[in-house]
Amino acid sequence: MIRKVERDDFTDCLRLFRELWPSTPINPSDVERVLERYLEDENHEIFCYEEGRIIGLVTVTKRWTFLYGGRVAIIEELIVEERFRSRGIGQALVEFVEQKMKQEGIKGIEVFSDFYRTRAHMFWEKMGYEKLAYQFRKKLI
Repeated sequence: MIRKVERDDFTDCLRLFRELWPSTPINPSDVERVLERYLEDENHEIFCYEEGRIIGLVTVTKRWTFLYGGRVAIIEELIVEERFRSRGIGQALVEFVEQKMKQEGIKGIEVFSDFYRTRAHMFWEKMGYEKLAYQFRKKLI
């Protein structure tokens, strides 16, 4: 079942973020603070795939852009617990987001993926997404 994440899902979300970034120290307080913002802000949404417990999640940020002449959605994170991968859960989450964004009049969806995530790149291409650009980052704090 796919549904919106709720405050009570914090522990499962934290577990999945730690799996996504295993070599990055993750501060639970930071995750909790950002989750609160996602739950309060209409331009941010987080959905989960649940089978007895949360085994996948997807985060979405919506913004205005001149390129699309309207709003675009960005899938920030897509995480499926490792032992449940290749079972269609990621696909189901993405298709859910695509349908929801269409209903909201969102004109396109963008995804960023680190260079080393080659399996993820194959997934996104299979889902109909095109490689178009590099993403640049600069940490400020």
